[in-house]
Amino acid sequence: MRGTRARGTSTRSAVTVAIGAAVVLATPGAAAAADPVAPLVSCVTAVQDGYWTAIFGYTNSTSVTQSQPVGGDNDFDPDLFNGAQVETFAPGTHHAVFTVRVPSAYSSIQWELYDSRVTAYRTGSTACPSSTQLPADGNGWGWAMGLGGSAVLGAGALVVEAWHRRRGTAGTAPPSMG
Repeated sequence: MRGTRARGTSTRSAVTVAIGAAVVLATPGAAAAADPVAPLVSCVTAVQDGYWTAIFGYTNSTSVTQSQPVGGDNDFDPDLFNGAQVETFAPGTHHAVFTVRVPSAYSSIQWELYDSRVTAYRTGSTACPSSTQLPADGNGWGWAMGLGGSAVLGAGALVVEAWHRRRGTAGTAPPSMG
């Protein structure tokens, strides 16, 4: 009798372990969690001069800015459009972040970000209303390039001013380089 009771207990234990394992394996964990950033198609413009424009944005569901360089987890199909997309994703939903100018020979382009994909269709996606503000800074680096250019020009002006002060020729043009 004692042997039967021990077998019954071990069988119950095995069943309990099996059920526990099944629950753990079926519960989504970090690896199965939704991607932190998902792409979105804001709208598309009509064909003009043989091109149409797809305007993309994204949603970052975390409270932290995410980064994903252009490549396998931040990729366009066809590949020739890679490089237009952003690589830094601030928290929240952001529409009209960057544009992709697409030859009218292409009826669609697809942006894959992590494991999420969106497709912009030349004649199937939401058309941009005439009031749509298109991103002026392309891939998000326009402000940095403008600031850098301003810094270079400002530094150059300071160098010229310092040269004039040393030479005692303030207000006159620097000598020609030719």
